[in-house]
Amino acid sequence: MKRTLIAILICAALAAAGFGIARLFNGGGKLRDGEHKVVICATTDVHGAYFDSTYNGQRNRTSLANVAGYVRQLRESGVKPVLIDVGDLLQGDLAAYYYNYVNTKDEHAAISIAKYLDYDALVVGNHDIEAGHSNYDRMLKAFPKKYLAANAAANAGPKKGRCYFNTYRVVRRDGVKIGILGMTNANIPNWLSEDKWSGMEFFVISNMVEFALEDMYRRENPDIVVLAVHSGTGNGFPEVENEAAFLAAEIPGIDIVLCGHDHKAVAMMVDCADRQVLLMNEGKKAVVLGQAEVTLNVKDGKVVSRKITNRLIPMEDVAPDEEYDKRFSKQFREVKEYANRVIGTITGEMDFRQALYGPSEYINLVQTVQLEASGADISFTAPLSDRGKISAGDITFQNLVDIYKYENQLYVVKMTGQQIKDYLEYSYNNWINGVGPAFNYDSADGIIYEVSKRAPKGSRVNIISMRDGSPFDLDKTYTVAMTSYRASGGGDLLKKGAGINPRDLEIVRKYDDIRNILKDYIEEHKVIEPVIPDNWKFID
Repeated sequence: MKRTLIAILICAALAAAGFGIARLFNGGGKLRDGEHKVVICATTDVHGAYFDSTYNGQRNRTSLANVAGYVRQLRESGVKPVLIDVGDLLQGDLAAYYYNYVNTKDEHAAISIAKYLDYDALVVGNHDIEAGHSNYDRMLKAFPKKYLAANAAANAGPKKGRCYFNTYRVVRRDGVKIGILGMTNANIPNWLSEDKWSGMEFFVISNMVEFALEDMYRRENPDIVVLAVHSGTGNGFPEVENEAAFLAAEIPGIDIVLCGHDHKAVAMMVDCADRQVLLMNEGKKAVVLGQAEVTLNVKDGKVVSRKITNRLIPMEDVAPDEEYDKRFSKQFREVKEYANRVIGTITGEMDFRQALYGPSEYINLVQTVQLEASGADISFTAPLSDRGKISAGDITFQNLVDIYKYENQLYVVKMTGQQIKDYLEYSYNNWINGVGPAFNYDSADGIIYEVSKRAPKGSRVNIISMRDGSPFDLDKTYTVAMTSYRASGGGDLLKKGAGINPRDLEIVRKYDDIRNILKDYIEEHKVIEPVIPDNWKFID
């Protein structure tokens, strides 16, 4: 770990002086003797699920409107929960897109909603960073003390030498001090182009969390500690992307680890060296709300015992908050009008699920757009949606979100024929064996090839020729269109497949985000005819 990290975020003098967490967390504030109860509620990976209605008149199963309804019930019953969001609030649904890139003059809906719900802390997620500086900097300006990512260090500009966001937040309930330490996913540079996170560097959570805890204990001496990390649950090992279970089991001085990122709802107690720790993940899109009740018993001003009960509360069973719906009805109407704007027509149905089984109309559309926009020799893409469909008729802007979930840019890079083949071998090995998510199952266009399901690993892909019938040369260098996510190393197809360190990848050109390129293509061509491509196929 870089020595500068401690200087920037944690305080090197603390470690040098010999302070340790064990000497600090036995204290606590000066609480009155007796029993104290604190309720902590959490959301994560909301991904733009701000409204309880869809833009075609249907009801969303869950959204922050349901969360608002539940939190209102708690507060009206006399409970004032500590409310925390664990990241990825700024990306996903068209509502997030609209306020990220279309209506940038008014206050972002996420900011207005977070104020209304009165969140005590908000953690930065990787998709929040993907929304770009203009959006997460707006969040930071709106919540300068609440927007947390202790492992994101500023390495340039006026904040150089400090945390880019905020490190922790301390709140009080019934005299109890609750320390909330927030951290984001350290894998961000491997997923996003550098312009999205310029001026920052990210450090692995497990490498620096103990220093951060020591600093918070020394400065604040909290009675309850919540570690809120935008990191997947994981399997108990210090994997960079999914560290939460490891942190809960191995890092002393923590009562609750709140996590997210992998969209898997979890609530379980984990044994750590000094206490049992609650590990909680609230899934995605406000489907459940995580709730923990921490009971402290205090004697002679010291915490002598602590107990945590927990549950994941289905928000589908909670009525949306009527006041919330009224408050944000204007924002909803604006997004609905934008979502239903017709940009073209499609002559037949496009079923996204078909992309999991072989060539499909869905992937063919994206490949065609990428090749036409970029002029590249070859295009790679994968299904970002593996369920749902678009029916024949009008194509609206909402349909574009269905087709392409993420705000990935289109890049053109240079790769040799051998690297292209190795890249595809890695992708199809995962695809055929069902390893990892579907959004890493890349196929190609611009070349004609076959994929054998029964051939051994590394020998499945037979590239016959270029699309125009000219020879494909393993030694030749080609231009390849791919997403910024993939070019930054996402899915490991470059590194583990093609053997290319993403930092060494030669990028020829960069374009707008692919969703906008799709919009321009549809508006120009006006009528889209779904076609299954004939350039590749699975064979036995």
